[in-house]
Amino acid sequence: MLLSASRLSVIAIVLLLAGAASSQSPSSDEVPWLRGVSLDRLEATRLRPLFTPARQPPTVSETVDTPAPVAVTEVEVVPDAPPELKLVGIISTADSQQALLQDAASGHIHRLKDGEKFGNWNLSIVDSRTVAFEQSGRSRDYKMFLRLQ
Repeated sequence: MLLSASRLSVIAIVLLLAGAASSQSPSSDEVPWLRGVSLDRLEATRLRPLFTPARQPPTVSETVDTPAPVAVTEVEVVPDAPPELKLVGIISTADSQQALLQDAASGHIHRLKDGEKFGNWNLSIVDSRTVAFEQSGRSRDYKMFLRLQ
């Protein structure tokens, strides 16, 4: 099979470029001054950086400020006031119970399931006309059709 002259010239150029590229990477024989040089011997380069205008290494602050210990004071937990709600209904199904509670300030109706939280108070449905909110051993009962106490 005969190769055309243009194909031969392309192959020759590729081989020349490949040979030139491999000869560009210096071996340790071509750079004898780097043979046996360790990083410890290059410490002057680190101490006097070439591209820093003052040729001084950047100053590193070795001092570490430790924060002063914070005095831990025991905080007395003041229980929240019971929610100002009015019991307007209890929905009972075979699976669950829900209480309908009206916010005294806004008139908004809250629908809460048995065991659900309102603020920091836990709701428990006592019977078909009574719910109780409990927090930190305190309890407040809400009965249907009664005014706020």
